[in-house]
Amino acid sequence: MEDEPPVRLAPLEDSHVSRYLSLSADPVLIDTMGWKPFDPDDAERFLRYVENITVPYLMGGRTVALSIVSTADGTPIGYLSLKGVREGGTGAEIGLAIMDKDYRGRGLGTIALRQAAEYAFDELELSVLVLTVFPGNEPAIRSYEKVGFKKAELLKEAFEMPDETFADMWVMELSRDDFVNAKARAGSSANSN
Repeated sequence: MEDEPPVRLAPLEDSHVSRYLSLSADPVLIDTMGWKPFDPDDAERFLRYVENITVPYLMGGRTVALSIVSTADGTPIGYLSLKGVREGGTGAEIGLAIMDKDYRGRGLGTIALRQAAEYAFDELELSVLVLTVFPGNEPAIRSYEKVGFKKAELLKEAFEMPDETFADMWVMELSRDDFVNAKARAGSSANSN
């Protein structure tokens, strides 16, 4: 029997959002997500952030908002969203954050991202996923590259920060073929250990 993964994706619930609001003032999240911390009554602003599309050519469509949940204890630890999903569309933007600092640095975001890519490519029949990331967020970039994402374009001064300055963002892309190849490489290196 195959081992259960340490995280699973689940529908984003109101109780999860309330938990994420309380975690949003973490300095690491402020730095890597580019947000102003959320107050307990800021659920609507948080959901707008989760649904915000930063890649111009993917505007419109619907958002699939999910929670990243610890399998061991059922704790919602972060969110993941697929944005700009259209019926018959070919691509979507992905956004995610491990909100609970006690769960960071364990590769759980990478696992959740792989699960989301499988869902996007197999269930939604998309052919490409894109995401944006601040150039200084090297741990996230390494995680995305493990899944198969590649840097495609640097958007200069593309994201307005809470202090009203503008930050550069990398656009990273993952095609269905690159994902299949990255999974095969990960499987072969796991089998050789």
